[in-house]
Amino acid sequence: MCLTIQQLSLRTGARTLVDSLDLALEPGEVLGILGANGAGKSTLLAVLAGLALPAQGQVLLDGQPVAALPPLTRAQHIGLLPQGDEGGFFGSVADFVALGHYPFGAAPDLAPHLATWELSGLARRPLATLSGGERQRARLAQLAVQAPRIALLDEPLTHLDPAHQARLLSWARGEADAGRSVALTLHDPNWAASHCDRLLFLYGDGRWQRGRPAELLTPDALEALYGPGSATLWRLQNRLVQPV
Repeated sequence: MCLTIQQLSLRTGARTLVDSLDLALEPGEVLGILGANGAGKSTLLAVLAGLALPAQGQVLLDGQPVAALPPLTRAQHIGLLPQGDEGGFFGSVADFVALGHYPFGAAPDLAPHLATWELSGLARRPLATLSGGERQRARLAQLAVQAPRIALLDEPLTHLDPAHQARLLSWARGEADAGRSVALTLHDPNWAASHCDRLLFLYGDGRWQRGRPAELLTPDALEALYGPGSATLWRLQNRLVQPV
């Protein structure tokens, strides 16, 4: 199952965020999307999920326009982990995680998913009582229950400690190795280097660039993407994590 982006442009007001983007998200790959705050990363994921419309261009799921698919059909193939809070959800962690299977009917056994994200002991707790990191793990467990062929994750490392960040990225790698597609927005070039097959840079002014981590993750490129001084962290940590 392939998600194809054709001549996609994103705008906010008079500002062009992305201009004429062409890209295919292939089965078996992890795509990392990097860019400064406000560059259009979240907007792009919303368009890929069929929840927003582009200024021009289209997104196709196996040749069919995503925006034209019924919501239930989209949810059976595409999963989105958005940024944000579930302030209006008053059920338990288990209830929240089970919602991931809503497009398919009754939820399966949740125990393996709760265990994977270390939520077994929290299953009966109200979701609202969890810490930010615990709630993020509940969102990830919900996405895992949905088991979409195409997973779109918007800054999924938010609130997670280093161990759970590593677990998330290993999960993404496992999904790709199983023939699924994963696209996630990141800010840390070290994680992008070690866990992504391809990268998409969004500059927030219409320009974009795609390529392999070894091609794009250079100090000069990061300075151009994030601004002066932003490559310092990359220089410090690049000894620990090498591009794939």
